[in-house]
Amino acid sequence: MQVPTPEELALEAANNAGAQRNVARERTPMKAIGESLQRQFEHINRHAKYRQLLDCSMEDLRKQCMGFRRAAKEERLLFYYNGHGVPRPTTGGDIWVFNKQFTQYIPVSAMDLMSWIGTPCVYVWDCAHAMNIVHAFEKNAKIRDFEISRIRHAAEAAGIKLPVGKSGPETMAMVSANISALLASQTQTGAMPNPQTSQQQTSQTQQQHQYGPVNPALINLAVLPPTHHEDIHFAASQLGELLPTNPELPADLFTSCLTTPIKAALRFWVIRNPRTSKVTLDLCDKLPGSVQDRRTPFGELNWIFTSISDTIAWSTLPRDLFHKLFRQDVVVASLFRNFMLADRMMRFYNVHPQSRPAIPSTHKHPLWDSLDLEIDMCLQQLPRLLKEESRRKQREDRANRVKQERVARASARRGPHRQSPLHGIGPMDFGGQQRIVLEIADTFRPARGRRGRAVLGGIQESDDDDVISGNDSDGVDMGSELGLNVAVTGYISSTYFSNQLYAFEVWLQHAATEVSQFVSDNGPDQIPRSLSTEPPPNLDPPDELPAVLQVLLSQQYRLRALILLYRFMNLGPWAVNLAMAVGIFPYMSKLLASTTAEIREILILVWARLIAVDMALHAELMKNDGMEYFVAYLANNIQMQYEPVSEKVRLCDTVSAASAFTLTMLCKDMPEVQQACFNERVLDYFLVYLQRPDNGTEERSCLRTWILMCLGELWRTFPNAKWMAMTYRLCVIASKKQQHEERGRHSGAGEQAGTPSFEELLASSADDDSVDACDAQDLLVQMAFHRTPVVRAAAVYAMGTLIEDLSLLGDDPG
Repeated sequence: MQVPTPEELALEAANNAGAQRNVARERTPMKAIGESLQRQFEHINRHAKYRQLLDCSMEDLRKQCMGFRRAAKEERLLFYYNGHGVPRPTTGGDIWVFNKQFTQYIPVSAMDLMSWIGTPCVYVWDCAHAMNIVHAFEKNAKIRDFEISRIRHAAEAAGIKLPVGKSGPETMAMVSANISALLASQTQTGAMPNPQTSQQQTSQTQQQHQYGPVNPALINLAVLPPTHHEDIHFAASQLGELLPTNPELPADLFTSCLTTPIKAALRFWVIRNPRTSKVTLDLCDKLPGSVQDRRTPFGELNWIFTSISDTIAWSTLPRDLFHKLFRQDVVVASLFRNFMLADRMMRFYNVHPQSRPAIPSTHKHPLWDSLDLEIDMCLQQLPRLLKEESRRKQREDRANRVKQERVARASARRGPHRQSPLHGIGPMDFGGQQRIVLEIADTFRPARGRRGRAVLGGIQESDDDDVISGNDSDGVDMGSELGLNVAVTGYISSTYFSNQLYAFEVWLQHAATEVSQFVSDNGPDQIPRSLSTEPPPNLDPPDELPAVLQVLLSQQYRLRALILLYRFMNLGPWAVNLAMAVGIFPYMSKLLASTTAEIREILILVWARLIAVDMALHAELMKNDGMEYFVAYLANNIQMQYEPVSEKVRLCDTVSAASAFTLTMLCKDMPEVQQACFNERVLDYFLVYLQRPDNGTEERSCLRTWILMCLGELWRTFPNAKWMAMTYRLCVIASKKQQHEERGRHSGAGEQAGTPSFEELLASSADDDSVDACDAQDLLVQMAFHRTPVVRAAAVYAMGTLIEDLSLLGDDPG
């Protein structure tokens, strides 16, 4: 437009470029900024497909948006608009792009973008007056809702039945064609089909004419449920606000916070504390590590930032909004975490970022001080870490030079024109092989230096080049010399998560006291009902729950975190509901794939608490084959039933009972789970458990109770399991007969004369002591006379399900 915009003047004055780059030093700043922005967004989701539109025309923008929507179908898109260096958005919310000739800017309305991009989508508006665009989207969304309601009203009045839910393309095309024909006829006649006239419908018709004719492009949307309310907007500024122009900050500070929050937080801390830190802005960009590695300074800071931002959102947002924004989509959750940091930083410069859905302002939350403390402690180590990193690289370079010199000297000793030692050696040339062995031994024979130290390849080590020695402080060990890259930075890890676990443990002690006091103050009839929905009145939910979930990612704190979570869930169903609300399920589901033995018992106990309260987890647990985790524990601990009473045996019985309880809840009214348990030989394991001796402990009684309950659920309306249970002893005998025949065939001896036939085994099954098996009905009769009333009741329940519809069995169901 031949006139520099205020943003261009600010960029030139600040001498700062977007995406943390210096425009003045780049020959092609636009391309460099675009590539840098794409790399930053790839940190959020590296599996997504990105496309840069640098100074694009309206036609290119339309084609790319519609192409991405066709490829994504119903998935969420991300649209990022960087308005630096272009005219500001209009009051109507129009943004600016080039025309076909690239000679002037032309506006693009929010309605056009909505129709091109579709829904759902995440919009990021990094420009001044960004809320003008968001308000235009909201206004056009209301207009679209109104027009879609008009189309649906016309279709229903004309008798056109709209499909419910997802339908095929043919059905959608037919309905759209019928609605198009209906609208065409209405346009010709100028009347709307309105069989029932009322004052409300008359006023609605007047409102319809205010917005003009129906947009035919919305016909396809009319047969779909409205989903554009799922769109998410991130705006860098409020109405009438300009972006900050501090030369020490990136020009696109909002984008930097959304894509690289740790770097932005480090620079923000250094700017606010210039006298208390020896770290400069250039130095803070050299913090070692990566986001993926939590053992490095950069990765640990990102881990702590995720925990703190989740905790702030958990303690500030309503539960349903927290679940929607921070637990349903990984990318959306990451953007909202970073948005809260952007809100805190940009408000320092009197700029107020906005989001839709709107969230409460969190810039004054006290937990931000914890993040500042962690950044301060990390930056205090930065000069020493960089110095040690530099020394490590120098040692590696010297080791590589020594290695190259060793190889060169070994080559020189063989001579420049000497043939390969393997040349001309036949398969029986022992003399040649001996020569090769001698040459290799001579090449790597240790030599003695002036101090009597051995070096490789005959290279004598000097006093000033202590590279290979492991006794000096600057030396590297042999592993580093051989290319193992042993690097010790000397970084002192943060105690943030350890402190969070300690704070959570203190809260649990306080909560146990409050619950006990509440139980003593109320009658027994009010306690279960009140504690099942909400905590006691004087007990606030713990703020440390998001941090405890993050700790589950670390093997160092995982066992301690699981123990604390189990103690928390023992407080009541309300505690389990809080754990589910904070998002514990994905973490617990991933832990089922872990092979760590030390967390197996506590993990099963935690899962039993979750399954007892949340019935929706049953289907999700079966999707991930989580049932096998509990079956494997039962199968591996059968022999523990013979052990004398000890703490280990009591724990094993408790965990086995929790596994049986989990399987019981999974089998309830789910035939596919019954079949899966039957295939995993759960029936065999449980019948063997019931035959083991009773040690008289409460844990053993609890185990038998839930084994009987699980057998009852397994037998309910499942004939195969009933038949096998009632003929279990015969099945075991037949299985041993088959194994005996297979061993005979494999040994080559065939069937011996003294081997009894299958009929003989059946005839002597009652007196066969070699078969340690009983039919289910015999075991149930024994359990019906157990010393514990609960076990007797469970045995009666199992008997009822076993003999229920027994006439339907008939012959062997196979």
